[in-house]
Amino acid sequence: MKTRYKNILLIAGTGQNVGKTLFASQVISNYVDKAPIISIKISPHFHQLNSDAQIIEENADYSIIRELNSHGNKDSQRFLNAGSKEVYYVQCMDNKLHLVFNKLIELLPQDSPIICESGGLRQIIKPGIFLMINKKNNNKIKPQAVRNRDLVDKWIEFDKQEFDFNPRKLHFSESGWTIQN
Repeated sequence: MKTRYKNILLIAGTGQNVGKTLFASQVISNYVDKAPIISIKISPHFHQLNSDAQIIEENADYSIIRELNSHGNKDSQRFLNAGSKEVYYVQCMDNKLHLVFNKLIELLPQDSPIICESGGLRQIIKPGIFLMINKKNNNKIKPQAVRNRDLVDKWIEFDKQEFDFNPRKLHFSESGWTIQN
């Protein structure tokens, strides 16, 4: 049985460039004045790390980085720019995701609202809310998104201009993330 993390809003997508980061940034912007949001971007792809990032832990299988620079176009920088109090960027092989997640949980306050962009994490945890973002008329849905489809709390379509779900309908309280009608 997967552990439930009510304070995590998990966002995944059906592919690249479907609007995941834009949607997450809109949620963050809505909460800037309400609660200190912590954001996490988890990627199975390894990229060159910025010299201004704070490396928390790094080895051949994964890297955990705290993003400190809000000036740029990287997803983690966009989260900071949207108003996240703290942002972590994780590069990790899928088979090490459980290990990396356990290390992250040790770093983070237990009751803080967390927004996490990750496709693979839903196979390991049960978040408060799990959203899937799809670009309208997308026919190439990645296999992981197909596997996660039955686990999704809300499937959101993006037409490159607007989402068919308003991020203001997401709320965080002591009982975790919820979707308001």
